[in-house]
Amino acid sequence: MKSRSRYNKADDHILLPMIRDICDQRPSNGYRRVTAHLNRNLQANNLILKQVNHKRIYRIMKQNDLLLTRSEPLQNDRTHEGKVIVSESNMRWCSDGFEIKCWNGEKVRVVFSLDCCDREIMSYAVTTAGISSEMVCDVLVQSMERR
Repeated sequence: MKSRSRYNKADDHILLPMIRDICDQRPSNGYRRVTAHLNRNLQANNLILKQVNHKRIYRIMKQNDLLLTRSEPLQNDRTHEGKVIVSESNMRWCSDGFEIKCWNGEKVRVVFSLDCCDREIMSYAVTTAGISSEMVCDVLVQSMERR
């Protein structure tokens, strides 16, 4: 059985040198940015081709080994075992915020701080307006004063 040959459009040989030129000028750009630059160049020079699809550019770049290589994810030294609770009070605190939508359409927003040992709420602030950084700072200051 005969194997399939590579798929090529008629104008691929015209696009390849332009793609190589863009890749040489901007080696960190992926195929989508290369497509944007290529389409901008084609429009500025009023060439025969109007716009080129990013899937076509991906295919051409893949066939010619011009795609960026995927980077390896960074290894994290600090793996989390899932233990948040501590054995003594005042060793670790946490804070968070949430909002509750009321039946009348208003939203109540709450910011609070907890002691991770006994999960006691040390301080909180409630508002129907947005949560500001001042509110969060006030909650943390109140927590420090109470402890």
